[in-house]
Amino acid sequence: MKKLIICLVFLTILTANTISAAAAVDKKIELNGESINLEDDEQIMKLKEEIEKKSEKEKDMIIGSTVIFLNGQENHIRNSESNLGCLITDAVLAKTKAEAVIINSRTINASIAKGLISMRDIKRALPAQDEIIIKEIKGSKLVEVLEHSISKYPENASFFPQLSGIKIIFAEIEGAANKILKVLVNSKPLKENKYYLIATNDSLAQGGDGFKKLAQAKKIKNSGRLDQIFKEYLQEKEIIEKVKANRIIAVSKVGNNYFYRIQKGDYLYLIANKFSVSVKKIMQANNLKNISLIYEGQKLIIPGLR
Repeated sequence: MKKLIICLVFLTILTANTISAAAAVDKKIELNGESINLEDDEQIMKLKEEIEKKSEKEKDMIIGSTVIFLNGQENHIRNSESNLGCLITDAVLAKTKAEAVIINSRTINASIAKGLISMRDIKRALPAQDEIIIKEIKGSKLVEVLEHSISKYPENASFFPQLSGIKIIFAEIEGAANKILKVLVNSKPLKENKYYLIATNDSLAQGGDGFKKLAQAKKIKNSGRLDQIFKEYLQEKEIIEKVKANRIIAVSKVGNNYFYRIQKGDYLYLIANKFSVSVKKIMQANNLKNISLIYEGQKLIIPGLR
């Protein structure tokens, strides 16, 4: 019985071109031109070693490279946009041709350091082997999905989103639920009565992490495994030099005004671009006299948000 179990375990992890149905019946397989008897302990161990060698070799295969640190750290990715999250969702968008992509941050388990990227790095970052599912969802329901995804902010949450094709601006409101203020899909304002094709990981598609509206949305098709999609994207890109960001922007509401807290690296033109408002209007709303005199942590009123 023990020998039979061992044989079955190894048979399940062999690829389809390694073993034929006839070989399985004969309890023999061909491996690197040699006949392996699955009833022979010594040959079973040889088979195990060969599979482990092949697996390790595949993990060390170089897929691409990055000149920037790709942040997958839990304390970062579960309450803010991550460049690794952006890169992974961009890969899905490119592969599926969906209009937008949303995955939950728990999908990403590790960062990728500067330098060469191996298959081992990808498997560390995306260990779950999630399937990507395309769903069709009404715009008004998509807003509800997005509001759920930011509902715990600024606390860490495994369902905090990582996005591609979508830009959201949301408000943290003291004593009330966080609220989506603006959603852009492919740089255009979301239309509540329009239906959108959204790519997501299978756990969210099935309603995991509280995403009930995604579970109710119409399934269009499966689009492959997330780690393989990411692998192919990195191979095509070869070198990751930068990742476009500013897809998830948080503000706070005080009275009738919405305030943005200046982040490291922000400058006034960049902030104006984030909110699609002129520099002049921001300066007027905040009585700024010098375009350069802003600092990290400063709160600016953003005119026009409501």
